[in-house]
Amino acid sequence: MKARYWSLAIVLILVNYIIFSALFTRLMQSDFGGGLATRTPVPTFTPAPADPIVIVPTPIPVTPPPTATSTPVVASAAEANASSSETLPSSAPPANSVPQPQLVAPGAVNIRSGPGLNYNVIGTLNANTAMPVVGRNAEGSWWQINMPNDVRGWVAGSVVSASNVEGVPVAEAPPAPQPAPVAAQPAAETSSPAPPPEPEKPKYQYEPTGWYDDGNAGLTRFLGDIKDSSGNPVNGVFVQASCGDYSTISYPSGPVGWGNYNESGDWPPGFYDITVDTKPVPCLWTLTIVDTDDRKTVKARLSEAVPVEITVDKSIITANWKKNW
Repeated sequence: MKARYWSLAIVLILVNYIIFSALFTRLMQSDFGGGLATRTPVPTFTPAPADPIVIVPTPIPVTPPPTATSTPVVASAAEANASSSETLPSSAPPANSVPQPQLVAPGAVNIRSGPGLNYNVIGTLNANTAMPVVGRNAEGSWWQINMPNDVRGWVAGSVVSASNVEGVPVAEAPPAPQPAPVAAQPAAETSSPAPPPEPEKPKYQYEPTGWYDDGNAGLTRFLGDIKDSSGNPVNGVFVQASCGDYSTISYPSGPVGWGNYNESGDWPPGFYDITVDTKPVPCLWTLTIVDTDDRKTVKARLSEAVPVEITVDKSIITANWKKNW
């Protein structure tokens, strides 16, 4: 082999040696220990915690556009007091408020020019109409009321219910009307004198003669006596007590007796009694003398319906009657 080739081979061997030495040194400097390579941890996803309180936003109020209004005029204190005293009624009750005397009738009743049936009828008081009482007669059996055109009339106390009349003054009654004179007729020579005229017959066979009340918290009761025009007791007469749609009829007056048990058989002559309830039954009751066969059906009304007021304090009424014929 030529020397030139040997030189080239030696150079190549030296170059390879240098290259492999460098590589070996590099490899030796690297860490090839027995531990495993540690993997770089990747951060995990953690959701953000929710807020503990949720605040609801407060709505912002919308201010409406201003509307045109009139400007109030402020009066002075004196003017305001004067105006209020002229236009506003006082709400305070009168210092000494006293119940006024008045009457009311359960049905239409006559108004007369004086306190008596001999006076002329000048008007009619309608049912359930309250009227102020301005006067009375000396006996307290007729009440005076005001009518239109400053006319004063009289109403019988037996046909109305009066209240707060303790202080009503006695009013002067007008003169009783005189009957019209009858023209004298020439008497015949043989004629007998004319009989005197018969007195006017009352409208009803029975009429009330006296009323008294008494307090008893345990009863609602009507009782009394029935007599004739001479004062003798009358037996076998029925009295009806009514309040609205309710009514009851007494046993016959006197010791007549009724039914299988001889009810009222021990009553005194002319006496009647109606016990409605064992407690007060406040109402504007009416009492009437009636004719009946069974104490349920009214065959005829023999008197006017007289109002009687029952209250908690006054629940027993004594009502007496007189038979006119």
